[in-house]
Amino acid sequence: MIDIHSGNPGKTIILAVFLVSVIMVFISCNKVSTEETADVQDTAFSMGTAITSTLYGRNREELEENLDRISQCLNDVDQDISWREEDSLVSVFNRQHEVSVNDREEVFQMALKVAQDSGGAFDPTVLSVSGLWDIGGENQRHPSQAEIEDALKNVDYQAATLSDGTLKTDNMHLLFELGAIGKGYAIEQAAAEIDRDEVSAGILSAGSSILTFGTKPDGSKFRVALRDPRGGQDDRIGIMTLTDLSISTSGDYERYFEEDGVRYHHILDARTGYPADSGLMSVTVIADNSTLCDALSTAGFILGLDEGMDLMDKYGVLAIFVDNQRNVYYNNESILDLLSFEGEAEGYALKPYEG
Repeated sequence: MIDIHSGNPGKTIILAVFLVSVIMVFISCNKVSTEETADVQDTAFSMGTAITSTLYGRNREELEENLDRISQCLNDVDQDISWREEDSLVSVFNRQHEVSVNDREEVFQMALKVAQDSGGAFDPTVLSVSGLWDIGGENQRHPSQAEIEDALKNVDYQAATLSDGTLKTDNMHLLFELGAIGKGYAIEQAAAEIDRDEVSAGILSAGSSILTFGTKPDGSKFRVALRDPRGGQDDRIGIMTLTDLSISTSGDYERYFEEDGVRYHHILDARTGYPADSGLMSVTVIADNSTLCDALSTAGFILGLDEGMDLMDKYGVLAIFVDNQRNVYYNNESILDLLSFEGEAEGYALKPYEG
């Protein structure tokens, strides 16, 4: 078994790790080949996190070629949409306020749509504010109210328009970033590069976003553990058994610091400029599109239980919301076919959301 997790303790004030998986994946990692089956695994660093790909098939050479294609795709996505890359589409937009997004239109379009459907709680133009906090970075701090209010003047997804493949704005200070959707998009694109004739099954894990397809050689599906939001890195409150589905979790424990007894996490509410105070510890979304899962888990966390569940229903996805009272709400009974719940001992209670 292997837990696909990454962590790098920071300064004493940092109580979370920079790269920490929200969910753990249990898969065989032994590169053992027989006449019938083989499996290969590779880890690359992209979109600000470690992305691990594990593939199953019959021909090791073909599997390794697919790993190479995945790695190249992840690198291409990173180069195209990361605001940290100088020549990315996002960076060009942030400097020139207009850019042709070419083949990447899908991710920009989805970011703007989820922003609209969440009433601006999720907003891909939040970089002006998130840069002030820099939570998980080298210069994390609590900015002043004046700084936040000034930065919020340049946070407005409605000031950006996407038409005929061109993203543009009249606000010369608007800054775009796709961090809350980029990992899901990256593994979605990488999965599209896989030759399914040669690869019978696989799992791509980008920290809190995971994509699965097919079944392992023994016929089993993939087991994905849901992290205990108040436990250690290896603690869980349940296991999801999945295939041909993606799963993404957003939580207040991924990157944060504490000051004067207050936890400041990295999921910012674009409407206030502060870390979301929604009464939730984590939100998990399960669907067949990892890009959508990534965006909705963030949006749902910011919106809170009731508005967040309404958003999940709008998109027709499965969701699990964990609140500060350790209630674990699910929005559809079909989740019970996927979830083995283990949280009772730690005081968690599994409940249907009844609105």
